[in-house]
Amino acid sequence: MLLKANRKPIHEILKMSERELSDYLRETDDTLGPTDSTKIVPFEHAIKVLFFHKNQKKPFKTRVYLDIENPDVLK
Repeated sequence: MLLKANRKPIHEILKMSERELSDYLRETDDTLGPTDSTKIVPFEHAIKVLFFHKNQKKPFKTRVYLDIENPDVLK
């Protein structure tokens, strides 16, 4: 997995809209191709992102952004 520079802190990523997050992932993640898509699943203290190749139903990658600054998350 190769990530380009300019990664944002988790707390900033968690505040992004779905469109902003999708654009951010396209800019920073080299594994996401031009025909690939993402599905963003928000949770109370996290965001789960599923990455799909074109015309595929099973994701080729999953990424979770977890707000670890909130102590209640890990209970």
